[in-house]
Amino acid sequence: MASHKLDLSGFKRLGPSTYPATIPPSTIAKSHKGRITLPIRIPTAHDKHPAAKPVFHYLFVKPHDPQYTPIINAHPNINGRSLFLFAVPFDATVHHFRALFTALGGGRIETVIFSDEPLPPRPTNIDEDTLIKNKNKKRKRNGPQQQQETAETAQWPPLWNRQLHAPDTTAVAVFVDAKACELAMKAVEANSTDNPRLDYFWGDGIGKGADIPELGRARYEEYIQRSYPDTERLQKFVDDSLAAYDARIKAEEEERRRKANEPDEDGFVTVVRSSRPRPPPSAEEIAERLKKEEKKAKKGFLSDFYRFQQREVKKEQAKQLLSQFEDARQQLHKRRKDKSV
Repeated sequence: MASHKLDLSGFKRLGPSTYPATIPPSTIAKSHKGRITLPIRIPTAHDKHPAAKPVFHYLFVKPHDPQYTPIINAHPNINGRSLFLFAVPFDATVHHFRALFTALGGGRIETVIFSDEPLPPRPTNIDEDTLIKNKNKKRKRNGPQQQQETAETAQWPPLWNRQLHAPDTTAVAVFVDAKACELAMKAVEANSTDNPRLDYFWGDGIGKGADIPELGRARYEEYIQRSYPDTERLQKFVDDSLAAYDARIKAEEEERRRKANEPDEDGFVTVVRSSRPRPPPSAEEIAERLKKEEKKAKKGFLSDFYRFQQREVKKEQAKQLLSQFEDARQQLHKRRKDKSV
């Protein structure tokens, strides 16, 4: 009876308790939808026990599709020398994959582009041959084209000392040339589920110069330390940022004044009003301004333009006449009284 091959192409979606798993590679399909299954043995604390079952992580590999190169902001020269990696281990780094493919007999990796990390800057449209020729040239430090980071543009260090990947993370491994990529693909096919490499453990072969931060307790201790940085460092960062901001504002103001004093193409100089605030007005100036406003308001007001205004004016005139008549009558009465006495 033929043995049944399990299709675990969706293995990456299993829970953390079963991933990586102790499922033997012989029960897993070698390929699925063009991806080759590569079992990677994960080191555990029980590996030396005779009854311990090996734990595997299953990586799915296929050649990189050139149509996705612009999406990852990569240069077209990676086409033909890159592999697409599916279900990347959670602690994978460039050094891990370099050690892995070196142990399997594959080619040398130039870089690895992870899907959950910031994409590299999009390359300019330059000739590929020129790029390859200039690749081996040493870059001059502090050259004219190198942009120096300032206190305003420098990013604050991340809280975590290294990036950990989710179970569904993918990556593109870029090899040094097409021949190295071809050797790596052949090594993956040779060490697939039908002939797994049992003597190699994930992480073996990484040199001491890689300087990969440790996981576990040390990772969280460093996280706490980075969450509460030194006071002197914070103060220096603030001082440098404010000094850089003041210098930038001053330079912009000087540049604006310089351009304002330069004549344009027609020979005219732009006149810019000063933004200097005026002193507050005195009491005499305020009184004079109020008089002018009152005089202006009276000058523009017509008191007998409408009929109701004319009626009001006549009523006021009648009241004044009555008041004058009453005053005259009282004065006349007072004079008569004085004569009779």
